[in-house]
Amino acid sequence: MIFNAAYNASKRGKEIKNGLLISFVSITAGTGLTLCVLVLSGAIEYQPTQVIPISGMIISNAMIALGLCYHQLSTDFKSRRDEIETKLSLGADILPSSIEIIRGSIRTGMIPTIDSAKTLGIVSLPGMMTGLILAGTSPVQAIRYQIIVTFMLLSTTAISSFMACYLSYKGFFNKRKQLL
Repeated sequence: MIFNAAYNASKRGKEIKNGLLISFVSITAGTGLTLCVLVLSGAIEYQPTQVIPISGMIISNAMIALGLCYHQLSTDFKSRRDEIETKLSLGADILPSSIEIIRGSIRTGMIPTIDSAKTLGIVSLPGMMTGLILAGTSPVQAIRYQIIVTFMLLSTTAISSFMACYLSYKGFFNKRKQLL
């Protein structure tokens, strides 16, 4: 699942050097950390019937976030080229020259997850919560599960987006710290 998601995310960022590897590492880290917290906290049991569907939700959200991050990184490095080169010519290193672009890309990658979290239960009733209520689970219990899922998705997209942007921004520069 992770390899397929990494492959699809890397297609969005064809300008990203080692995009497949960066995507794979970022999605694996985000998924692994989130699943560990869920299992160790007792929120889910370490059984295939729970881990596999949860992993699918986590991985797909990370894939979408990375695709958006890569697109935004590529677009911003092209459109803000003069600004970055000015900072570099004044002696700034590549990270301080790129930090605004990196932050904007992380923010862009997280927008869909944040927007869905903001409207949860008011505008949209997610499928899992609706399914649990229709199956006879108390609405309070269904809402608890949905809150867990929402925070799980927020943490995964944050971790994966941060890692992918941080690992990939250096690929826009050569060894002499010049913007490509």
